[in-house]
Amino acid sequence: MTMDKAQPPMQRLMPWIYSLFLHAGFLVLLVLSIHWSNSTLPSLGGQNPNAQPVQATVVDQSLIQQQMALLQAQERQKQEAQQKLQQQAAAAKSERQQEEQKLAQLKQQQQQAQAAINKQLADLQQQARTEQEKVAKLKAAEAKAAVQEKQRQSAAAAQRRKQLQAEIAAEEKARDARLASLSQQYQALIQQSVYSNWIVPPSVTDATRCVVSVQQVPGGAVTDVRVLQCNGDDAVQQSVVTAVYKSSPLPPPPDPSLFLRQFQLTFKKLDKQ
Repeated sequence: MTMDKAQPPMQRLMPWIYSLFLHAGFLVLLVLSIHWSNSTLPSLGGQNPNAQPVQATVVDQSLIQQQMALLQAQERQKQEAQQKLQQQAAAAKSERQQEEQKLAQLKQQQQQAQAAINKQLADLQQQARTEQEKVAKLKAAEAKAAVQEKQRQSAAAAQRRKQLQAEIAAEEKARDARLASLSQQYQALIQQSVYSNWIVPPSVTDATRCVVSVQQVPGGAVTDVRVLQCNGDDAVQQSVVTAVYKSSPLPPPPDPSLFLRQFQLTFKKLDKQ
């Protein structure tokens, strides 16, 4: 609700002054009509023996007082109405300021959550690059050992190659385990990003569970969201779908091999909510 700027005091009083003058004029016309209706005008040709003397009529003072009381009552009503409008405007302004403060706090919280997500993503990407460099170095060493074995046909070179192959196998196994861990962290990042944009409806309880299917394209843009299971009402279902679309684009995976074109998310009430 918006209110115009306060008008100057004189401008606000002008309608009341006009009303007062209008009622005063009405009273003057009323007095004159009563006076002339009870008076006899002398003839213009001189004295007329048959002419009746002018009869003066006394104005009813109580009628004037009633009219003045009516004007005062109307004035009070106008003042009370003006005060009521001012109070309503002040209340609306206070409510609007409170809503703006709440929105500013929510926006700040979302920015902080996004900054934390970006930092975690950068750490995961750096970890993935380190793992790839280790594997590349081991493969280069294996290739070099193969060339040496072919050139020299030495048992030592063959043994070194076997050793490198064993180290590569162990490193790839460890890398697979670390990628699995990165995949879990990547999915947790997506969950965290979506949760930071989820405006939880009041109808969500501890028992509420909603599972949605999400489709994305490379780059993280969400193309489709479908509710698979949900024991919440329509407001809850709409809130989870809106949260996923609002989080688009989703965080990229720390390793391209971890990208998920389609996956599922589970929404539930967290302890902090």
